[in-house]
Amino acid sequence: MSKYLILYRHGIAEDKESAEEDDLRALSPRGKVLLKKSVAGFKTMIDNYETLKIYSSPTVRAKETAEMLAEELDLDEPTYLEFLATGSGVSRLRELVEEIEPGEAAIVVGQQPYLSLWSQEISGTFLRFKKGTAACFKFPDEELGESKVELRWYLQTRDFVKIADK
Repeated sequence: MSKYLILYRHGIAEDKESAEEDDLRALSPRGKVLLKKSVAGFKTMIDNYETLKIYSSPTVRAKETAEMLAEELDLDEPTYLEFLATGSGVSRLRELVEEIEPGEAAIVVGQQPYLSLWSQEISGTFLRFKKGTAACFKFPDEELGESKVELRWYLQTRDFVKIADK
């Protein structure tokens, strides 16, 4: 059985001038509204996974996004990992995937440019992660002879909202 990794960029944050440090910027009021509207569509995309775990960068905007996802999806509290804020090598991300059980999905909430770089490193596909964008990757089931990480889907906030509106 395969494992899944969902890379999720935080929602729209406050302007850079609003905080002393970039890591302290919170979601903007508009960002919170859009994120909440998009979660129903996101939920449709993740309904078939047995278990979901949320991991997040400890930056304020990522934490707020992860906490909103956990609340709206009725999941356990997120686990905060420093390497998700610093963009450490993809090996740490692969270790995280190794820790989850087959059939499970890890939702990793982070920021740019790390999400795009990790996407390219794990799958060979460079994806542009706008705010509120998510991409799901299926890791190979070695028992079935699979060997490559596969991009399953890639959707932006507006796409999730459209799914929710149907």
